Amino acid sequence: MKILITENKLENKLENIIKSSGITRTINLFGGFDNYCKVFKIEGPMDFLKSLPLMDVVQSEEKPDWSLFRYEKGKNMMVYDRKIETVYINYNEIWSVLSNKFELNYSETEKLTKEWLDEVYNLREVTPNKSTSFSERSWMRYTI
Repeated sequence: MKILITENKLENKLENIIKSSGITRTINLFGGFDNYCKVFKIEGPMDFLKSLPLMDVVQSEEKPDWSLFRYEKGKNMMVYDRKIETVYINYNEIWSVLSNKFELNYSETEKLTKEWLDEVYNLREVTPNKSTSFSERSWMRYTI
């Protein structure tokens, strides 16, 4: 019996894998970054960002100025601090892929993510920053 996997079904499966396993784990499941890019026709860093499923946006109950971007509770991918107009991007899941795999320096990564945040999440005039300023514990704590 042949199973026909259409491009749409493949995209849906990828979206579900990313949402449940995370981005870096999904890349590993595909045998590494090069295979992942080949399968999903990712030719550049913006293609990579736009291939990510839309995240749920929820208001933090503990920090009134924070909006949390995530696929599931307890695993924030980004935190938007409206008070200081900064979006902290999860280093391990997004920022490091851009800087390490696409060999972007800090300012290139910042510029690219700023453009992506504007296009995809309608966040204008924000400053993207990697989340290493948060300890892992505090990053996970503000998840309500």
